[in-house]
Amino acid sequence: MGKKKIRITVLLVVAALLLALIPATVYAADKSEAVGFSVSANLPENQKNSGVSYFDLQMEAKQKQALSVQVFNESTEEIKVKVAAISASTNANGIIDYKTPDVGDETLKTPFSEIAEVKTPELTIPAGKSATAVVGIEMPAEVYDGVILGGIVLTQVKEDEQTSQPSGQQAQQGVYINNEYSYVLGVKLTETDKEVLPAFVGVEAKPELLNYRVNVVHYIRNTEAAIAKNVQLDIEVYSQNEQAVVKTSTKTIDMAPNSVMPYAVMWDGEIAPGKYVSNVSMKLEDKEWKFELPFEVSAQTAQEINKESVEQSQGIPWWVILLIVILVVLILVIVFLLAAMKRRKKKEETVEAGQRMTRSGRRK
Repeated sequence: MGKKKIRITVLLVVAALLLALIPATVYAADKSEAVGFSVSANLPENQKNSGVSYFDLQMEAKQKQALSVQVFNESTEEIKVKVAAISASTNANGIIDYKTPDVGDETLKTPFSEIAEVKTPELTIPAGKSATAVVGIEMPAEVYDGVILGGIVLTQVKEDEQTSQPSGQQAQQGVYINNEYSYVLGVKLTETDKEVLPAFVGVEAKPELLNYRVNVVHYIRNTEAAIAKNVQLDIEVYSQNEQAVVKTSTKTIDMAPNSVMPYAVMWDGEIAPGKYVSNVSMKLEDKEWKFELPFEVSAQTAQEINKESVEQSQGIPWWVILLIVILVVLILVIVFLLAAMKRRKKKEETVEAGQRMTRSGRRK
């Protein structure tokens, strides 16, 4: 094997091992995995903004109204779709959530789910046909300033998944796939033209274990019946000796009216017992809110959380071990090939020296 071929072999081996480090993603183009239905809101005359596809309605006190949604079955089989009316909340990622029921805050006087009645809890739709989902609305007796926000959630019922359970391994990992297809149509209800602006207060901060990782969860409340969009959020956590232990980059969040956001900040490694304080800064256009959320971690709490964290429960992650093994193999292969090249070169030099001596002897 010549030098050029040896070099090519080394490069090919290195490239193959490096490619082994890159995870492969396979996308299925199976038609059965596509969402088999679509929806369209039948916007009524009191729709304020006709340029949107959700319900944005001008209401009056005590007003009753039926909201209808057309559901189209685009598959080749009969489907069932369940219908729900859910109040808007704010999830841990700073996103307005229309799909999680029963997340009510003490400042929320009129939840959407309490003034909405689903007239069609489940629809059975033949292939290629459509059906109408109906949700009745009854506004409260008192005049309401601000916004009532919620969503009509339409979810396809999978017959073969109604009794399905996650496997033992999936349950142990705390993660499993649920192939549930849903559409959410937002419902925004207003009665008066009085401008109501968001306002934020800190409720509390406390350490919690999320996905086997130590976090400090900051509960932040929007106290007003107003949608908060594009709020700039910054959090810095300091220890008792005023050393910064966690800093977050600026995060842009949205919040539903009268809701609490459980915003989690991941801790680096294990958490130590002691007193801490979180400095929270929120900015919306030209307004800014700053507040402190002190919290204390007892020795028992720290021990319990750290014990269940990924650092303790899983030790060295499997991918780190795999990476180390691949790198060791890579180094050994390179060393072996370099040694082979050196031996080959030495052998060629010996043969070449012998040939020179032979040619020199013949000339004599």
